Amino acid sequence: MKILKYITFGLVILNIPSISLSAYGGTVGGLMSYATIVLLALYYFLEKKTTPNWWLIIISILFFMIGGFNYTGETVQFIMDTIKYFIYLISAYELAKHISTGEYNFFLLIGSLTIALEAILFTSEFGRYSGFYLAPNEAGFICIIGYASTYGLKNKVFKLSGQFIFTLAGLLTFSRTFIVIWLLINVISLKISLKNIRIFGLGFLIVSTLFLIDEVVGLNNPRFEQLKSFVNNDNAVSSEELNEDSRSDTWAKFYDEILESPLLGNGYGSFTGKLGRLGAHNTFLAILGEAGILPFILFLVYMGYLIYKSIVYFNKKPNLIMQMIGLSLFLMANHNFFTFYYVSFAAMWIQYQITAIEEQELQLVD
Repeated sequence: MKILKYITFGLVILNIPSISLSAYGGTVGGLMSYATIVLLALYYFLEKKTTPNWWLIIISILFFMIGGFNYTGETVQFIMDTIKYFIYLISAYELAKHISTGEYNFFLLIGSLTIALEAILFTSEFGRYSGFYLAPNEAGFICIIGYASTYGLKNKVFKLSGQFIFTLAGLLTFSRTFIVIWLLINVISLKISLKNIRIFGLGFLIVSTLFLIDEVVGLNNPRFEQLKSFVNNDNAVSSEELNEDSRSDTWAKFYDEILESPLLGNGYGSFTGKLGRLGAHNTFLAILGEAGILPFILFLVYMGYLIYKSIVYFNKKPNLIMQMIGLSLFLMANHNFFTFYYVSFAAMWIQYQITAIEEQELQLVD
């Protein structure tokens, strides 16, 4: 079962179906996608069944059911997306119950290393790197979740080396969201111990490593050029360049459509780029815009519950609130909660960690 668990988990966390689609085309990508679903289902049927994830099951039923009313794409595609997602949802939650913090951290570390390797071996004119995750912001999410998970590790060597790699790889994505969350997490870490202030010193070492990589392979990126200009007291890159592609400008394009149909939404895929148009780049807006107010409110309650419980159990598992902050802020800039399995898996894993603590406390009371 361990082999099956690790293979299945690797397929999900390392984004193997998507990278296969990108590298080898639709046939191989489709096979890997269906292989992931089949192996997840196999793992579920072979593993002992426990309580399902009713939170996400109810939210997802409402999202797909209401969103399906106004769906204008191919019916077969919608049905297949729905079936695959619910098989994933039910099976992956069972998988999440058997993934330790160390195992989760290790697979996230492998994913982050693909970002660094791309930067070193396959330098591009685009200047932002994503490894197996194909888009820099998604790669930044993997790095920040991995970085936050290091605060749940007991081994200091693994913790510090992981923090170095996750931070370096995250900076190579040149994701503004990653940098903001990284700073916030490290401020929170001071509540665990003031000694954690040393991580800011590690940050300077990592930035120095970026400069070394730039000297060796060249990092052709406006944001990195801005950083070099700042260090050199030079104004070669303007602040306007850094503010291009603002998320708030993207969100504003969808407000009118939300107001036109707040109860039932505008249909599945209308805010997530599935119908050949720009996506909203915000999961909360996407749920509201595609399926209306009810699943939106339930999703807000779900996320609020996870944040609240993570704060309550901060002293026991500080990594949970750090991971929740990373997840929540990422969802403010990304609309793929129901599409990218490694994103929703992050929520399910945190949810079960909270459930496990609650069960332990009940056993102590009994």
